[in-house]
Amino acid sequence: MNHEYELMVLARSDLNEETRYQLIDQIKKVIEAGKGEIVSASDWGKRELAYEIKKNTHGFYTLITFCANSRLPSILNSKLKLMEELLRFLVVRREGKNSTRKHAALLG
Repeated sequence: MNHEYELMVLARSDLNEETRYQLIDQIKKVIEAGKGEIVSASDWGKRELAYEIKKNTHGFYTLITFCANSRLPSILNSKLKLMEELLRFLVVRREGKNSTRKHAALLG
């Protein structure tokens, strides 16, 4: 059964535009090789970090939404750990619309 996931990627700020796009393409290929389907990808641009990470005060954020089976996120995590251009990344499973409403109701 396929689920929808979000992947937030934080890349080093010293990367040029071409290198960043190659990095994102490489990540997309890993998802597609694992039989995942890219739903959307949005570049959030360069932003200041709340604290220094690996001597970087800024980073480039990219959000990728994809559908895949439950095994792909762990495979993706192991591949992303090897990419030196990344400062941080996080893969989370998106909840359904009803779950989002329930959480909003609990928050008031």
